[in-house]
Amino acid sequence: MRAPTIYDLAEKAGVSIATVSRALNAKAGLSAETRDRVLAVADELGYVPNGTARGLSYGATETIGVVVATRSTNAALAEEHESLLFVDAVIRGAERSAQRIGYALLLASIRPRSGWEAAKRMVGRTDGLVVVDRAVSEEAMAWLAARHPVVALAWDSPQGAELVVRIDNVEGTRQLVEHLVVHHGYREIGVVRGPESSPDATARWQTVERLAATLGARIVGTWTGDFSAASGERVARTIGRSGAPLPRVLMCMNDQMAIGVLKVLAAQEIAVPQEVAVTGFDDIIVSRYLSPGLTTVRQPAEELGAMAVSSLFEAVRGTHLALREMVLPTELVVRSSCGCAPQPWYVASHEATDPAPSPAPAGMVGITAMA
Repeated sequence: MRAPTIYDLAEKAGVSIATVSRALNAKAGLSAETRDRVLAVADELGYVPNGTARGLSYGATETIGVVVATRSTNAALAEEHESLLFVDAVIRGAERSAQRIGYALLLASIRPRSGWEAAKRMVGRTDGLVVVDRAVSEEAMAWLAARHPVVALAWDSPQGAELVVRIDNVEGTRQLVEHLVVHHGYREIGVVRGPESSPDATARWQTVERLAATLGARIVGTWTGDFSAASGERVARTIGRSGAPLPRVLMCMNDQMAIGVLKVLAAQEIAVPQEVAVTGFDDIIVSRYLSPGLTTVRQPAEELGAMAVSSLFEAVRGTHLALREMVLPTELVVRSSCGCAPQPWYVASHEATDPAPSPAPAGMVGITAMA
């Protein structure tokens, strides 16, 4: 059985095709009685408007583009980036918000600073773009935002016409560093940094560097990862092969890298947290089920995606937004990888934020992770 068309709807309602179009698109110039009759017939026939045709008729696609970065050069690592964790949670939130307003999402995964043409093509296919974590260069962002509604997610403060949705990296990192240095007394910190292209990774690293000096701790080593668990494994093996003492705390810039570090430490039979304390940043779902549970900073990834889409929709509609930069709060989540006593996951996730630390054995080494 063929799907009903606008011609079927017009014939049954006894009106012209133009009248049907005005009724379906809530255009002015129709009586309430006529509009209600057309909509009732549409329901009766099970008529579904053709989104492409509607877009051609009034210049809207009812589609929002989401542009994300694939940083890995290795196919297996690319699969990891695209299959789990932070970006997945952002997309879930974006999709939920898009469904609520009747829009679809068009997703493009591109290489940072080399996917300019792919992002450019998205302009003609969407009503607006959400660009995640520097998936394009600053120059490309300026070009896009000058011609198309754009929300930059997990970026620096607005530099041009774009809106920005991000988290409070500084406050979340501050809470974590103070917990490690002030409450646990760790004085030697190693940091597994994220990609230099990531504003989130940069803000976290700069906060660690500044606070460590202020609180009397030292940065005794830094290593660079790409936010993947595999890069965390590589860093942990590099530290092991160096023969140098482990730092008292090793702070990874996200949970994925922390998970890679934990895997190598377990294989080398290095006890966490008795010998090394490990922490992360993101609070991805797997973090609470590790043994030991991962101390981390929760960022509201789904809420970031939802807010990015809702803000973009308002911009597409021409609504003037009082704020061009929206900053969501983070939350310290204390589990046992930092040296605190183990707690039920539901307490660690929702109630306990900074309990008194368990005494650390002499010579205990610490590791911390951020993403």
